[in-house]
Amino acid sequence: MPYRLLDHTADLAIEVEAEDLEGLFVEAARAMFNEIVGDLGGVRPAEERRFELREDTPEDLLVSWLSELLFLFDVEKMLFSEFEVEIEDGALKGRARGEKYDRERHELRTGIKSVTYHMLEIRRSGDRYKVTIVFDI
Repeated sequence: MPYRLLDHTADLAIEVEAEDLEGLFVEAARAMFNEIVGDLGGVRPAEERRFELREDTPEDLLVSWLSELLFLFDVEKMLFSEFEVEIEDGALKGRARGEKYDRERHELRTGIKSVTYHMLEIRRSGDRYKVTIVFDI
């Protein structure tokens, strides 16, 4: 998985990278849920949720995307393991597949409260996109 944990005093900080912007959003979602549940391989893609979001900046769009996914985890206890994203002109169309949390099969690892804007900047480095995301835990 193309992300790494960064040292951060009270929160969870990760750096994600991908070949394109859509891939960056997919990998950010995978990284977030990998930190929540610890083993995405144990999360079956049994249910699908669709998303249509629009924001002014790619950073705002990323925060909205991750926040929507986190909201579904908080409210419906949905864990997601597969993601698809299309981004065009500030609009995101996405899909996430997963299943409801089952304490017999899933071990929760990190309690993420929210996605923050702290240190958030999507940048292009050579032929890759990178972003640092800080989660309030």
